[in-house]
Amino acid sequence: MRESGKKLILVADDDEHILTLVCDLLKEAGYTVLQARNSEEAINKAKKHSPDMMILDLRFPTIGGLEVCRMIKNDPHTKGIPILMLTVQADTVDKVIGLEAGADDYLGKPFDPQELLARVRAVLRRFNPEETTGVLEAGKIKVNLDRHQVLTDGKEVRLKPKEYDLLCYFLRYKNKVLTRETIMREVWGMDYYQGATRTIDMHIVQLRNKLHLKKQLETIFGVGYRFNEE
Repeated sequence: MRESGKKLILVADDDEHILTLVCDLLKEAGYTVLQARNSEEAINKAKKHSPDMMILDLRFPTIGGLEVCRMIKNDPHTKGIPILMLTVQADTVDKVIGLEAGADDYLGKPFDPQELLARVRAVLRRFNPEETTGVLEAGKIKVNLDRHQVLTDGKEVRLKPKEYDLLCYFLRYKNKVLTRETIMREVWGMDYYQGATRTIDMHIVQLRNKLHLKKQLETIFGVGYRFNEE
């Protein structure tokens, strides 16, 4: 199913018109496309084909898009698949909930075709395997990018996908103050929006608790955060 040199994208939507539109756009842009018309088919095809990216309807019947997203991101075999959420409502609450479920980007329906393609390209760039090799270190923290493994004091710590992305971003820019706007753009690939502070701060709290970084991961009040190398 995967054509040589082409990215494989799984499009999952129960709206036949949207499904056809998105698939046609992607094919014209040079991508290989898989279709799924329900949540069960989406999960099965993600596991079977390991696509480079998934475009997922938030409002699926039966198993909802949020639950599909969580299942994909919690499965060791599929957690590395980036997910772009589509929903009828371009609502801030939907956006926050989708991101907290593990989605990597979000786009409301109806959408501009060129914006959809731009977001697809941006997400794929962020997940380019050529940029995810090697080791990142700071004090007791070590991240093996090849294995997607996080160690603290030599012991492995399990992080959720966005927690992992956020940690890697901080380690790449140690000792620098990073604004919330920059973090949202570079880690989530989105412009800053109302409600983004909650999403970022929640992930910061989780990183501090899981990796014992309460002092090392510093809040710069009114600006953002700084990861201080020990």
